[in-house]
Amino acid sequence: MNQFKQSIALSLLFISTSTAVYAQNQVEEVVVIGRQEFLETEFTASRTGSNVDAAKLMSQVPGGAANNNGPLTGQIQYRGMFGPRMNVRVDGMLIHGGGPNWMAPPLHHIPAGLMEKLVVEQGIASIATGGGIGGAATAYWKRPDYNSGNGWKFSGDTETALSSVDDGTSLSGVFGLSSDSQRIYIVGSADDGDDYESAEGTVDATQYERDVFGFGYGFRSGVHEFELNLHRLETEDTGTPGLPMDIDWFDTEVWNASYRTEIGNIGLSIQVYGSDIDHGMSNSLLRPTPNFSNLSLPPFVGDDNRAVLTASEESGFKITFDWAVGNGTMLAGIEGKDAEHDATVYDPDFAPFLVNNFNGSDVETLAIFGQWSSFVGQRAYLEAGFRSENIDMNTGTVDAFPARLVDMNPAMWPMGTPPRAVFLLREGFNAADRSQTDNNLDWVVKGRYQATDNLVVELGFAQKMRSPIYQERYLWIPLEANAGIGDGNNYVGNPELDPEKSRQIELGFDWVVGDFYFSPRIFHRNVDDYIQGVAATNMAVIGVSANANGDPTPLIFTNTKAEFSGLDMTFGTRINSNWRVEGIASMVDGDREDISDNIYRTAPSSARASLFYEANRFNATIEQVFVAEQDDLSRTNTFDSLNPNNSFVKTHGYALTNVYLTWLISDELTITTGAENLFDEDYSDHLTGFNRVIGSEVSVGSRMLGQGVNFFGRLQYKW
Repeated sequence: MNQFKQSIALSLLFISTSTAVYAQNQVEEVVVIGRQEFLETEFTASRTGSNVDAAKLMSQVPGGAANNNGPLTGQIQYRGMFGPRMNVRVDGMLIHGGGPNWMAPPLHHIPAGLMEKLVVEQGIASIATGGGIGGAATAYWKRPDYNSGNGWKFSGDTETALSSVDDGTSLSGVFGLSSDSQRIYIVGSADDGDDYESAEGTVDATQYERDVFGFGYGFRSGVHEFELNLHRLETEDTGTPGLPMDIDWFDTEVWNASYRTEIGNIGLSIQVYGSDIDHGMSNSLLRPTPNFSNLSLPPFVGDDNRAVLTASEESGFKITFDWAVGNGTMLAGIEGKDAEHDATVYDPDFAPFLVNNFNGSDVETLAIFGQWSSFVGQRAYLEAGFRSENIDMNTGTVDAFPARLVDMNPAMWPMGTPPRAVFLLREGFNAADRSQTDNNLDWVVKGRYQATDNLVVELGFAQKMRSPIYQERYLWIPLEANAGIGDGNNYVGNPELDPEKSRQIELGFDWVVGDFYFSPRIFHRNVDDYIQGVAATNMAVIGVSANANGDPTPLIFTNTKAEFSGLDMTFGTRINSNWRVEGIASMVDGDREDISDNIYRTAPSSARASLFYEANRFNATIEQVFVAEQDDLSRTNTFDSLNPNNSFVKTHGYALTNVYLTWLISDELTITTGAENLFDEDYSDHLTGFNRVIGSEVSVGSRMLGQGVNFFGRLQYKW
């Protein structure tokens, strides 16, 4: 309770910025919908630091955070939820994480240097945004504008960035030719960095390398507008120290086409998209090879060298109609997606070894939705909508080298031997009914009311549902292939899982008095059938996990109950024409309701306070970041003395000082420089997970160290 009171006091004193700067100085921005004034539904936060991972921009959003399993592997967290519970899109596309452990989460597919903006819907997401029980965010690629004059215009947006903490370099550019009706453009970027420095030394397996190439074409004429984009991403030799393997490569191709028009008084929008992701990972590329098994079988003798090859193909579409209804708008549509995933584990030192982890795991979704929104009188706004979604899932039969040993000589491997245990798991999975169908229903009702000239009150209610992902249903053998949970546990899936059902209420207030504003938001949600790992009881699962995969206490995905509640807010005031203070604060509590336990990896309470100085051609920001200790730990996920891969140890609070300086040299040239963690604070980030790299500055099973002092510079030239 004392920590709760301290967090409240901290929140009231230090509410940090969404860092708005002059429009001509905006580089990348976060747009958060639904906060400032009755008719103003978004505010802006700029990319200030040197980060190449777009997910880190969530730290500038009230209620937002980022889970960091590696330098390019950040997952958006919002109000305690992350990963597959979030509806994260890139230009409207749903790209679920590349590979079974989400080494390439959705925002991996758009570098920060090529991102125009990240739109985060505040609070309860509208039905029109799509599914997802945790919240919604969409990232948009940079594009050149159409030419407002005659003829063709050549334009560019280039950026060069350097960072000292990891000797990082980032180059990006968008080059286009545009007329008033057409635009054609290419994009490219290269991000490269070494292992980063902490206050205690170098943190191993944190290097990164990613290259992106792309092409786009746009056409508009009258009420017609067409857009086509193709991108290829190549990621190589990139660390994920919070996971058991690192990225060997990603070869990713993504395409997206959209068409918008008007038919009479009805607007029509059509989007189709697809992605093809090939992925290799290794546990010996950037780290010493582990030895997690003492079995005498050939694949387990000596160091246990492993590699995984995965493939993912996804395609989707969305069709939306909108038309005016009185003082409001009606929106209706249909959305669908089909995705297939494969993953196989190999031993580079022993060719016969394999574990057919996922074989043609297919997920098909089809949803219809409708949303009505309207002004009610002069002082109120109301929105209501529903979404009905059908999900069909299936997967092929699986296999593994140890089970094949039993096939060849059953008498040699009787009950109680590890190959027999793998054989039993394979046979049970292949004989089971693996097809599943879910029918989910979402609904949202929310409204805003202008109570006084200075106060807007917002109230919302919602039900959102989420079906299990293929890892949660079809992980048949105990492994860490769980969409990047990063708790160091082996998991097995459960085909009989029910969808999660979240019911949420939210109350918000927007006060504006002169140059001062204060916007708190209180929320509470209950989640029935919350999918959570619990202790496995199947002796075959336990035996395989303990003897072959290094975890004697594996977990199985099970339906439980959870509750999330908290408070987040924005705050600001203008001191004079040059100086202002702005801020955000976030606090969330996640609890299991079926037992007395906390939800794993919930962000600690935090606040950001920024002092801005703004002149004609020079801006300066001093930002103070406050993060409280996090001792609300999950016993289920981390209290396990037999598992060396994690630790039941709280993370201490810390404070970071950041300085950002920006010069507008000309209308085309902007220079930004500064320092992050200026005083080289020694701290552990609760959301980085547990280190899995042997011989690093961070011991195995401990929370990752935060980055040390980072001096950075960024030059942007636009014409």
